[in-house]
Amino acid sequence: MPDKEGKDKTTFAEKLLEVVLRQALGAATKTAERIVKRTLKLVGLVFAGMVIVVLGVAFLAVGAVKWLSVFFMPSWLAWLLVGVFLFLVGVIVALAVLASSRN
Repeated sequence: MPDKEGKDKTTFAEKLLEVVLRQALGAATKTAERIVKRTLKLVGLVFAGMVIVVLGVAFLAVGAVKWLSVFFMPSWLAWLLVGVFLFLVGVIVALAVLASSRN
């Protein structure tokens, strides 16, 4: 009968190991949650910033087209000029991002 009682009881070392593992897992879980929350917050802020920038550029482009078509050239030429300018700005930004990501 003593063998059965020995198997059912957990030793002090096993209990200590269980507590240490539980604490380590809890700390790792909290750290992972903090990192995920921070990353999601950053992604949300970057996305919101990009939306605001795109809307701002769109309004500036429409304003530039209106101004050019009223004072200097036909509407179709103003749209073409602003479109080419925005295309060149996009290419420059894409190349700058590519160059900075190569490091």
